[in-house]
Amino acid sequence: MRIVVLGCGFHGRGIAYEIAAAADVETVVAADIDGARAAAVAAKAGCEAAAVDIFDAGALASLLEGATVVFNAVGPYHRTAAPAIEAALAAGVHYVDMADDHEVAEMVFLDPAWDARAREAGISVLVGCGIAPGLTGILARLGCERLDVAERVAVRFSWNYSIAYPAAIHHFLRISSGMAPQFIDGAHQRPGAFTGREVAAFLPPVGERAVYCTGINDPVSIPYSIPGLREVTAKGTFHQPAANAFLEAMVRWGMTSYEAVPGTGLSPFDFLIAYLNSEEGRRRFDIPQEPIPMAIRVEVSGHRGGRAETLAFEGQDSSRRGTTAPSALATLMVARRKLDFTGVRAPEGCIDPGPFLRQLLATSDLSLFDFDAGGSPRPLAV
Repeated sequence: MRIVVLGCGFHGRGIAYEIAAAADVETVVAADIDGARAAAVAAKAGCEAAAVDIFDAGALASLLEGATVVFNAVGPYHRTAAPAIEAALAAGVHYVDMADDHEVAEMVFLDPAWDARAREAGISVLVGCGIAPGLTGILARLGCERLDVAERVAVRFSWNYSIAYPAAIHHFLRISSGMAPQFIDGAHQRPGAFTGREVAAFLPPVGERAVYCTGINDPVSIPYSIPGLREVTAKGTFHQPAANAFLEAMVRWGMTSYEAVPGTGLSPFDFLIAYLNSEEGRRRFDIPQEPIPMAIRVEVSGHRGGRAETLAFEGQDSSRRGTTAPSALATLMVARRKLDFTGVRAPEGCIDPGPFLRQLLATSDLSLFDFDAGGSPRPLAV
């Protein structure tokens, strides 16, 4: 099998390393718009390298010729998912990504044309395979399967702001700008920027964190994948209060707009991201990290045995393999046809939680917990 990994940034190169280490993968191609970066990843992974611009349809088509699967690790996904999926459809190549922008979920899950086109092309399109979304959705499915009737899913997360990863800051600015949908009373609603504030109680060392409505895939992909739910919400935050204050100020001042400023040819968002990537921007906005892991918490409420019940799951990731490990595992499952479907799916719509989580726990440093009847945490058993 031949697997192409688009994007050799932090997560993309980690995914390429994990896939290249699989014994049954014949060829891995590490591809990036920066040929030198792709070559460096390929040298470490022992695989092929390619320089490609994801927006160059002709070059991307040539790269995908003869591939089994393409993994898209190029962000921001609200700009890159569509051209990458189009290329996969045209080439008849299975597609996987870790897209975490709500616009991508709305595009592929709310418009049935994408599913129909993937079925017609005979390919799998698997969207959102990281930690949040991805692992959050799989834990939601696990909780729904353990209840007789599932009604509500609440996804909460907290993570470190880091100026070293401007793509992640770009993503969080975008999903916090007020456009994000939540699934409430059986319908999608857009409550606005920094709404629905609450305190989420994560396990130590993360502890209590103030979270607010954010725009990851889950409020769209989970009800698409698991019919019958009445509510799916997603709320998140950065660990650092200063980072959240920065986000709120940028949204309030209109710096997350893509509308060009008259006479400049430049949008506030494009300028902001360019500034954050500059030496001066990195110096001014380098907020110190907290020495604690990323945390995700998934609560599933419903009924079991005629009684109301809420099941809770939590994951903590200090290694950042919480994104790369599930992404690589899902890609290999598609390549090996262990996920043998055609059409568009989210992980929770096609992955059996038990075997997937067992393999994930055996091959990564991720910590996963559920809670007993008294609310005490215990290692997740699946």
